[in-house]
Amino acid sequence: MNVIENTEIFPPRKRFVDVEEKFTKYIIGGRVLPVTYFEDPSIHFTLKAVYQPGDKRTFPNGGFEVYGPEGSVFNYELDQLVMHPFHYRMMNYFSKAQNIVKEKVTTGVKGRRGRPRKDPSELKTQAVYVPTGGTRGRKPMDPALKALKEAEKAERALLSNGRRGRPKKVVS
Repeated sequence: MNVIENTEIFPPRKRFVDVEEKFTKYIIGGRVLPVTYFEDPSIHFTLKAVYQPGDKRTFPNGGFEVYGPEGSVFNYELDQLVMHPFHYRMMNYFSKAQNIVKEKVTTGVKGRRGRPRKDPSELKTQAVYVPTGGTRGRKPMDPALKALKEAEKAERALLSNGRRGRPKKVVS
């Protein structure tokens, strides 16, 4: 499948030549590739309708109606559209067709990426735990204050009757 520019007509337009037969079996609703977007095949186009010569007044030589991105409608001649290779699960078609060779980038530094290795003498030393004598965590509550809170908690439990929610007001 190649793209050439037809200069015999005015205005000049691009068209497909040497197209394999499987790319010309059009399926309504299938993904298609217009010739104007051959350089950027990631844009999604869907086939709306196919018209043979004489089928429709607005397409005297035949043509296609295509849904483009964002729902817009495009019109193409019969030699300006093929079924997209992605429709046939040919995901590497464009990288093979353009013979793109990726060269390995070398930085001149041999070895692995990332953080450099530690010195072996540093690896043998281990951190030693030294007790400081202090206590960890929250400081304990005063025993008198703790007893007072426990009593309030017990009183609330007696008034609740085992029910959840806001406790009833106590009339004193």
